Amino acid sequence: MTGRRLRPTHAARSFYWILGVFALACLARFWYLEEQGNFHAITRGEAYRSSQMDRDELEHYIRKYGIRSVINLQGRHDGKGWYAEESDVCRETGARHYDLDLTSDRVPSKSEIKALLDIFGTAPRPVLIHCQAGADRSGLAAAMWKMDVDGAPKSEARKQLSVLFGHVPIGPTRALDEFIEDWHSPQSGQSKGPAS
Repeated sequence: MTGRRLRPTHAARSFYWILGVFALACLARFWYLEEQGNFHAITRGEAYRSSQMDRDELEHYIRKYGIRSVINLQGRHDGKGWYAEESDVCRETGARHYDLDLTSDRVPSKSEIKALLDIFGTAPRPVLIHCQAGADRSGLAAAMWKMDVDGAPKSEARKQLSVLFGHVPIGPTRALDEFIEDWHSPQSGQSKGPAS
């Protein structure tokens, strides 16, 4: 039997084909999220979400969507290039800049929740909410925005923590999903209306 090659079965070929298509879809999604800055509307004309953008991307979105406030969920990072660029772009465009240090592996504290809701209530709109990847912390804040500001039901808000935005509810990031399941907006479905 030398020289005879084993051929994969039809099932094996189908499995490899499906695996290849899945891998290609995952790579395409990753590329899209990376290239587009994971930029999406939370509430058109009011709130948007994204990943950490470079200077040109941030300036583009601020001008295109009339962004008046940038809410950075990574906290203040003086001395870091990305933070200096973001602060400069906000100053140059007249957008307000807010810093809040949230993490993607634990629920926010009461003081962090209060600070975020206070920013929602006072920040000039439209706002741009971002973290590093625009998936976990941004998803959490976007879900809270939907419930607190828009008065949306939890079922709609939950969609902000989705694999479509890069959020994978496995491991430590699952804490954010559990938080949203248990959290009730102090507004109890009442919209605050736009801040000026």
